[in-house]
Amino acid sequence: MKNWIDSIRMFYDTLAKRPLERMKPLISTLFIGTFFLSCDGQFKENELYGYYAPINYKNTFDTIQLQPHRKYHRRIYDNKSNLVLEMDGKWNLEKNTVIHFDSGFLNLDRDVVLFPELLNDTSEGWAGWIDIKQGRINFCVGYHEGENCYLKLN
Repeated sequence: MKNWIDSIRMFYDTLAKRPLERMKPLISTLFIGTFFLSCDGQFKENELYGYYAPINYKNTFDTIQLQPHRKYHRRIYDNKSNLVLEMDGKWNLEKNTVIHFDSGFLNLDRDVVLFPELLNDTSEGWAGWIDIKQGRINFCVGYHEGENCYLKLN
């Protein structure tokens, strides 16, 4: 009878260990992911200073210059290269991964020649995730991932 009980105990021990062995890669991945997400970010404020321009815009062209003291200067041009909006504002860095602009035009590459009233909407703030693309810092502000991105020029 003792051999039978030992056999059952060994069988249950084996069953109990197998799921844990299969879960080791998952547990490791979750641990590593949590570690990286808990880090305080990857960018220092002074690394962000410089000029940014939109990637693959067709209806507008835009330059945003991030300056020290969390200020920015911005110029927006229509598709005929006419300056249609120039403004200054403030920006903020959240957890070194999200950039917030206190006010300004959210340029989603809409046609400002056909719809010039879009340029009147400069009172609300907007934000974007900061990342590295093509070896350079960028941030995206669109409604969907990877849309309306700005790449650092210098």
